[in-house]
Amino acid sequence: MNKVNIDPSSENSVLITWPEKICPIQHKQILKTLAQINGELNSASTPFITESIVSYNSIMLYYCFNKISFHQLKKRIYDCIELVLNTDIARQEASVTIEIPVYYGEEAGWDLSNVAKQCQLSTNEVIKLHSQQIYRSYALGFTPGFCYLGTLNKQLVLPRKATPRLTVPKGAVAIAEQQTAVYPNSSPGGWHIIGQTPVELYQQNQETFTPLINVGQQIKFIEIDKTTYLELAGQPPFIEKKH
Repeated sequence: MNKVNIDPSSENSVLITWPEKICPIQHKQILKTLAQINGELNSASTPFITESIVSYNSIMLYYCFNKISFHQLKKRIYDCIELVLNTDIARQEASVTIEIPVYYGEEAGWDLSNVAKQCQLSTNEVIKLHSQQIYRSYALGFTPGFCYLGTLNKQLVLPRKATPRLTVPKGAVAIAEQQTAVYPNSSPGGWHIIGQTPVELYQQNQETFTPLINVGQQIKFIEIDKTTYLELAGQPPFIEKKH
C-alpha cells in the first residue's frame, strides 16, 4: 500500500499513482482497482465519480467534491486497492486478442530500413520481431483512438526520432522506446514508421465514439502482403514525399 499514492490534483480530481514502470500485472491491478472504485463509489443512488482516465501506472479520478471530501474519498480508494491486492489478478484476465493486419513493405514502412540498420537486424527480422509479439493496451491518448501498446521486443527498442515528421499517415504502424502504436489519423509524429494498416482505429457518429482498442486489451499485428493491403484498404499505402 505504501507504493500507491493518492494526491489531489484539483478541487474535483485526484491522481492515484503506482510505481513508474511498464508491467502487465500492475496494470491489471490498476484496471481492477478502477472497477472496484466504480462499483463502490458509483452506485445509481450515490454517484461520486464523474470521469476516470487510466494510464501505464496511474488513474485520474474526477469526483463530485460537493458530495464527498477528498479525505473520505482517499480512505475509500485505499480500501478498494487493498481488496484488489488480496485477489489473484493473474488468473482473472481472459482477454480476446485483437488482430491488426499490417503491410510492412518498404513504401509503407518509411523507417523500416533505418530501424533495421540501427538495430543491426535485417528488415525481415524487424518484421518478425514486431509481429510475433502480443502487446497489451496500456493507455489512450495523443489523438482520438491512439493507443499505447507494450512491450516491444528489446531488440527493437529505439528512442523517438530526433526530428518529428510534420505529417504521419493515417494507419501508420510505428515504434518508439518500449512501445508500438497505430496512428488513427494523419498527424505530426516522432515515432519510427515500420508499416501501415488498412484498419480503422475508431468508429464515430454524432452520438458515439468507439475505439477499436480499449485499455487492457491484447493486440497482435499480422503481416500481410501488398495485394491484401490493397484489397482491404481500397487504395495504395501512403508514400513519403521526399523534400
